[in-house]
Amino acid sequence: MKNKVETFNRYTDLTALIDILSKKRMVLLDPSSWDDQNDVHFMAYYKKKRTLNSLLALCFTSKYETYHHWSVFAPNSSGVCIKYKRNELKNCFTNVEGVKFKDVKYKQITDLQCNDLALSDVPFLKRYPYKDEEEFRAIYESDVIEFVKEIHFDVSIIDCIVLSPWLPQPLVDTVKQTIQGIDGCEELKVYKTTLLSNSNWKNALKKLV
Repeated sequence: MKNKVETFNRYTDLTALIDILSKKRMVLLDPSSWDDQNDVHFMAYYKKKRTLNSLLALCFTSKYETYHHWSVFAPNSSGVCIKYKRNELKNCFTNVEGVKFKDVKYKQITDLQCNDLALSDVPFLKRYPYKDEEEFRAIYESDVIEFVKEIHFDVSIIDCIVLSPWLPQPLVDTVKQTIQGIDGCEELKVYKTTLLSNSNWKNALKKLV
């Protein structure tokens, strides 16, 4: 499928990254603070109908990097993108009781009015204007009140770490060394995205007559 990649990408910041790598864990959180109130409403509805005491979530994108992803989800120099290997990440979720995961489906309002919805689809639905996100979502359901759900993993499920396009170049080596200095991350590939300045793109003009 066009724009699909072999990784699931998680945009976050350096503080969260250091926690993730140091503790070798992903953290699913309460979605009630999400910006998209339509999404919040759907998640709350699902939680109520399923009579759950906890519904936590963690979101990724299955699309190549875009300016939109960086500017919305990792909008400053401390932003990072964690690229998880697709199959390995899915296997990690499969081994955790209470976790469900799949690609988000994007629907027009008229689609919801015309079609019968299955309750199981509700936490994986978003409005069509968000389609460019191509989100992959994991949720955790529990009858016990929980505020976070930790999912531990081996660093080998990470393909690489991409640093912010706004990170000043003189800081790149320091940030890279800090990340690779974390136990178990010595061989982890770390680089700065060239989204805002790519030498190959610029040099292509030299071929013009």
